[in-house]
Amino acid sequence: MQFGLHPAIVSLLAVLTSPLLAQAPQVPSPSPTPIGEEIVVTASTLPESIESTPSSVTVITRAQIEKREARDVADVLRDVPGLVVARSGTPGKVASLFTRGGNSTQTLVLWNGIELNNPYFSGYDWGRFSTAGVQQIEVARGPFSALYGSEAMTGVVNVLTGGRTYGALDLEGGQNGFFNGAASGAFSGDHFATNAALERRNDDGFAANDDFSQTTALGGFTWKQSPEFTVGLEGRYTSYDLGIPFIANGAGSAIVASPFRRQNGNELQLALPLHLRRTGIDYDVTVSRAARDDEFSDPDDPYFLTESSTQSTTDRARAAMTLRTAAGSITVGGEYENARVRDVSSYGTNLDDNRRTSRSLFAEDRGAVRLSAGSTIEISAGLRWDDFDTFGSQLSPRVAAAWVSGSEKIRAAWGRSFRAPSVGELYYPFFGNENLQPEKGSSAEVGYDHFFSQNGLFSVSAFDNHFTDLITFNPQTGTTANIGAATSRGLEVSVQGPIRGPFSAALSYTLLRTREEATDSPLLRRPRNSGSLAFNYGDDPWSAVLSLQHNGRRTDFAALAPFGTVVNSPYTVGDLTIQYHTGILRPYLRVENVGDARYEEVVGFPAARRRASAGVRISLR
Repeated sequence: MQFGLHPAIVSLLAVLTSPLLAQAPQVPSPSPTPIGEEIVVTASTLPESIESTPSSVTVITRAQIEKREARDVADVLRDVPGLVVARSGTPGKVASLFTRGGNSTQTLVLWNGIELNNPYFSGYDWGRFSTAGVQQIEVARGPFSALYGSEAMTGVVNVLTGGRTYGALDLEGGQNGFFNGAASGAFSGDHFATNAALERRNDDGFAANDDFSQTTALGGFTWKQSPEFTVGLEGRYTSYDLGIPFIANGAGSAIVASPFRRQNGNELQLALPLHLRRTGIDYDVTVSRAARDDEFSDPDDPYFLTESSTQSTTDRARAAMTLRTAAGSITVGGEYENARVRDVSSYGTNLDDNRRTSRSLFAEDRGAVRLSAGSTIEISAGLRWDDFDTFGSQLSPRVAAAWVSGSEKIRAAWGRSFRAPSVGELYYPFFGNENLQPEKGSSAEVGYDHFFSQNGLFSVSAFDNHFTDLITFNPQTGTTANIGAATSRGLEVSVQGPIRGPFSAALSYTLLRTREEATDSPLLRRPRNSGSLAFNYGDDPWSAVLSLQHNGRRTDFAALAPFGTVVNSPYTVGDLTIQYHTGILRPYLRVENVGDARYEEVVGFPAARRRASAGVRISLR
């Protein structure tokens, strides 16, 4: 297929790339850790550097989050090529993530390696994932069912907390009743390591009944008896309460105020990881639970859904063994999962502790072949077998390879993936279908990376995804069925590094073509052109970041009759953060939506308008 880059993007690439190539050797590094040396743990069963991994991976560090004073993980994910975030209104509201044109249910979400996807209807709501305590976010793009099983069809996002010894306190207040207070820290000793974070946020929003409040608490403790044996306990808890200010009236003829439409809930993750090394073999065991509870109420609901309550719980146990051989580091292991959902609404009992159980076996070989000094072939090959009590078994292979020579890397990957039918798709009254089979995917990609000595990077990837047996509503039977098929093809480009003096920049751009085979139309909420551009200034004691995000035209559901699909207008929105560094204190000013753009990421749900806030961060490192 042919790709046509927008002329403005070509110009930006030329402006940014030329200074990187010509000026980089004379500019001090803006970051203490070169990009190529960053360690990732998501794309393989073993830690590996960005420079050596044969996968397409983006790492967002704590330093990058703090430069922007970003409050939500979803907002920093917008800068990652291949990713599109669609939020249904203002902060706190439901937010979906689309990776490389796949459905929002086809990206696996992890917290410290613990799966967070909701078993009720798959996917994950990014509306309320705070950056409190987050030290690193890793985004591995491509099919990873060979490593993680269901839902890892287009990518994996792993949010990591913990970190080295540090302490931080952050207080911020602004317009529209906005307040955010957060405290976090970590400490490591000879035989233990601990970390904790606590955050409280209040926001009155931009309309009546648009308020949002949230509390986030997380922590972890690891006991190190020796370098050969560690055991830990990790936990994360989030509670929220929000209003939903608008809804279509019963006739579907107008958007009206909904003064009593409310939603609240909480989610909890707990994990017990254990690591043991004996005679050169590493053993890892993790037992975890992920649970969430969501409540909804609206006495004026036009369709008489006046209240609902949904509880979901997923218990997992995972064990793996890694041994190093002449053929590479080989990991073999197994996993058990039990998911259950209970849903009650004013319509009656919908789900009564319905369950889905699976067992799996997996193996991965991660190795390198040295060709000459500074030149290697990096290889990763994996295979996973999953067996579900609902539909049977699924086999998922994946292979990736990269030629690394000096600061250059050429990579390629191929794999098959799947998504198991969710509990809701299987058992929800009236439209559930217990005979559903898994969605299937086949993906291939090629890419090139160049690492600059002054913490710069140029990366380009081309990908081709094919999806079959997609689960969608069948109007002929009135139930869900495996009748969908789609393709997504695209090109991802990212450039970052110093420009001149205290200035640096980062650009990401995605050209995406999606097609639903039944209608020969593009997939909803996935723009053909999207990207971001950030300009950074850093000259002690001042620093500043201007971050721009752009989403092009995209189809969406019409919010009003006669419904169907409509074209959502393109938008560009910018955020500005200015900081003053003085010892341990860092006062700052933030302006969100600097240009006061009026836009809707999801049709019918106006996004937040311009807002200014000020705060101070106290850091001890």
